[in-house]
Amino acid sequence: MRLAPVPTFVFLAAVAAVLGGWWLFERTEAGRYQETRLISQSPSQIHIQMDAEYKVGEIVHEVFKYSDIDGVSSMDYSATTRSGTTAHVTPPARATKDKETDVAVLFGIAQQDGIWDLTSKPPRGDTNLKYTIYVSQLEAGQFGEHRFSFTDPHYWATTGGRQYHITLDRNKPVPDLVKLRSTTISEPRYEWLVADILGFGSQRWKAAVIAEAAKLRAPRGAPSK
Repeated sequence: MRLAPVPTFVFLAAVAAVLGGWWLFERTEAGRYQETRLISQSPSQIHIQMDAEYKVGEIVHEVFKYSDIDGVSSMDYSATTRSGTTAHVTPPARATKDKETDVAVLFGIAQQDGIWDLTSKPPRGDTNLKYTIYVSQLEAGQFGEHRFSFTDPHYWATTGGRQYHITLDRNKPVPDLVKLRSTTISEPRYEWLVADILGFGSQRWKAAVIAEAAKLRAPRGAPSK
């Protein structure tokens, strides 16, 4: 049996639909490929820094710096005495997936512990030591940074975290302090972050930092070990 010829306009419509679908698919996939390529080739940087400032003692300033630049981790510790002597501990930078030396691992832990969320606190508790934490991230062309300062993280995690409520009654102008209500508003994340940063790194790195700080704290003229 002879088949009826396909009308010209139907044939042209089918061809147009095929070409249109191919053009749309090609355009969409090409855009996705280009976007993925740009993200993969864009620079990636993570910086975490903690400064410790001392009011008493031989060391006046310590700085812990951790960076990840395009997958290469680096660390640096520096300490300065009141007389102006400065010491550094800087192991070689390297690309690594070792959780003890991969700064991206520290960044992930610090994010969970609130490094982007915490804010500066007024001097409270032991004010002889002040911490300042700085974080920045550059990813896929987007940049963000955050800095905050505080003293005595244990104070904010425990003692400093109480808010008191006094209810004033027109019939009782003097509040009953025996029935004073309080609410716990402790914030342990300040303590967590300090522990995260001080505890990060290999045993060799931490031992070198402790040894260098001990040298600076030693009395003048004392033999170095």
